[in-house]
Amino acid sequence: MATVRAASPPAAASAHASVPVPPRPATPAAAAPISNDCPALLPVTQTIAGTIDGWTPLNQQGNHAFVRIAFYPGPPADTRLIVPTIEFQGSAGLHDGWDLPPRQGGYWMTCAYANTTATLARPLPAGIDFCQADYDKRFVTLVVRRWTCGLRRVLAPPPKPPSKPPYRHGP
Repeated sequence: MATVRAASPPAAASAHASVPVPPRPATPAAAAPISNDCPALLPVTQTIAGTIDGWTPLNQQGNHAFVRIAFYPGPPADTRLIVPTIEFQGSAGLHDGWDLPPRQGGYWMTCAYANTTATLARPLPAGIDFCQADYDKRFVTLVVRRWTCGLRRVLAPPPKPPSKPPYRHGP
């Protein structure tokens, strides 16, 4: 607890009284947005766990491209992934959004890579309450084109879902 010396009144004794001042409540720092920071390539060495009679194991090494992101209410090994709260198909591809309400222990994210089960995981910074991802429509499977996490009120709004064209009768 900080102390502040009170000003002495004129003609007061020379001793100054100390007045306790409660600490200022900490204001939560705005969570800095994060985006597109999964490594583009993940170097992986794949090894065969056992032997199979009559076969020779050929272990593989390679770099695997980033394809997907997922979010979890805690460490991924301990929980199940969170499904998007917003999902729609637009002209540029699929768009997802995840609402992340405050929770004890926060949230985690994973970066997944093509042609491997190896993933990267880490906790999201405290205070993040929304994530969004845009997927590239040129691929048959989901491939993230870009993603962002931060405060929903500060992030650029996700693209609007396409409106249905009006129904027209006749030629």
